Amino acid sequence: MMPAAASASVPGLQIVGPDGAWHDVLPLADGVVVNLGDAISIWTNDRWRSTLHRVVPPPPGPNEARRRSFAFFHDGNADAVMSCLPSCCSDDDPPRYAPLTLGDHVRGKLLGPRTLRQSHATQTIGDRQRAVDD
Repeated sequence: MMPAAASASVPGLQIVGPDGAWHDVLPLADGVVVNLGDAISIWTNDRWRSTLHRVVPPPPGPNEARRRSFAFFHDGNADAVMSCLPSCCSDDDPPRYAPLTLGDHVRGKLLGPRTLRQSHATQTIGDRQRAVDD
């Protein structure tokens, strides 16, 4: 079994940075990487943003190392309304997202591509990408 420190140095997790390019994410020794979801972005008016991410396999080779990671997903109640927290908006910084339920948000993410409809989630990611491109 590979030591945890060696596993943490294996590339694989990538995020889209502000420049629109994919960047490797390597945790610090004894560190933890936390990828926040869309609800946090909506609640905090993008002060804390969800990140478009992917995992790619390590390059093949004679010294190919294995990456060890685990995912934990936590969703709130389907009828919980996601809207900007009052402490995260002002007259100068109004809410960027219309309120919606967590259930509608998740349903839109899952069904949007199948029905060729833009969901709140894809609109959010698309708006961020266009902002980077401008």
